[in-house]
Amino acid sequence: MGRVLMTAIAFAGVAGTGRGLEAQDVPLAADFPEVYRVGGFDAPEWAEFAVPPGVSFDASGRLYAMETFMGSGSVVVIDTDGTLVRVVGRPGEGPGEINRPTGFAVWPDGRLVIADPGHGAYQIFDPDGEFERFVRVGSGTDPLAAVGSMSGEFRSDPAGPALIAQGTPAQVGALTDLFGELLGAEAPSEEGVDDRGLERLDLRGETVVGTPILRAWRPTAAEDEPDAELSLDDLTEASGIVAMMMRGVKWFEPELLWDVLSDGGIVYSDSTAYEIKVTDRAGRVTRTLRRDLNPEPVTRRIREAVRERRLRDMEEGRGFAAGFRAGGGGEMPAGFEAGVTETMRAAIEDQEFFDVVPVLTALRATRDGALWLERRGEEPWAEFGPIDVMRVDGEYVGTFAAGATKMPDAFGPDGLVAFVELDELDIPSIVVRRLPAEVR
Repeated sequence: MGRVLMTAIAFAGVAGTGRGLEAQDVPLAADFPEVYRVGGFDAPEWAEFAVPPGVSFDASGRLYAMETFMGSGSVVVIDTDGTLVRVVGRPGEGPGEINRPTGFAVWPDGRLVIADPGHGAYQIFDPDGEFERFVRVGSGTDPLAAVGSMSGEFRSDPAGPALIAQGTPAQVGALTDLFGELLGAEAPSEEGVDDRGLERLDLRGETVVGTPILRAWRPTAAEDEPDAELSLDDLTEASGIVAMMMRGVKWFEPELLWDVLSDGGIVYSDSTAYEIKVTDRAGRVTRTLRRDLNPEPVTRRIREAVRERRLRDMEEGRGFAAGFRAGGGGEMPAGFEAGVTETMRAAIEDQEFFDVVPVLTALRATRDGALWLERRGEEPWAEFGPIDVMRVDGEYVGTFAAGATKMPDAFGPDGLVAFVELDELDIPSIVVRRLPAEVR
């Protein structure tokens, strides 16, 4: 399920087929020597992760790890040999204490910023892990402002102290507006970007200042989007909340895939085609990269298979309720989970499909100027597809075959990459490896 509202289009100017492209691929060997690993069943206390952590490197190669979304409230800093450097932050209500973190980012010099909706602010820590200051979201008096404004998708601006952030989906904004109305909060004074846009969040002052960088392609015009008829009374019902979050979403709708380059520019893909745009720091497109590949039409077989898989996942406990518990929400109130499940089942059975399957499913930029571009798998719902490696200037390096490697969870300096893995007991660990020079 994507995050944006879309209808189908035909992409002009792309020739070839998916199977033909595979014949053109230059194979790459996914032989990445291990540097160290932490976590797992017998991990020391500081490396015990209850859920897969978010990870990021600084310029020295130190790795930062944090369980976001109702996580522990601490960031673990790991040295280049896998030993503990320090633990930053702890759960709590005061300065330097974290209250319901949703994400973090690391600047090259080791300064750390944590998105903390519980405080209605971003918290900044210096390279030694000492608390520096709060940067408030809005006035800091509305607890819902942070929920609707603090994107879960953001990266550090290499020039700092700023973030590049993706806007929140319209469904989230509508839901927080309704909760705000319920609590008597003031309406936001200005409108930021939604999930089809990126903005630069300046964190130099006491309050966040957002400046739009780019607005990506949106296939659905605003007047064509489904109406959202949801009242305050609906917020007491599971079905109302779930219906709002799934409103207008289509299977296989193309997401906005993006990352930040080492010079502060952006690389992104916003369509169903194999088309990647490279921008400068201001968001101006400077080049477009392509490979010869068409999106795959969504057939009746694909639609039926996707619905069957989604319903099976829900029945086996891998749906909304499981995610709620894994995120630290605990058990849902009696009757609420049943209502969510019933609504989800109806939504899965009735949900519409985009006309084609997007070519790309993931996009990341390395520290040394390479792009890793994951394509759809043999089946559109396959977890891992082939990964192409290209240079920002458009030079094609080669392709890792489907299943040879997953997309790294973080890219660091000198070819360091981090993978978050689960063992047979679903216990997370972090494995750091080093890439060969040709794919960095």
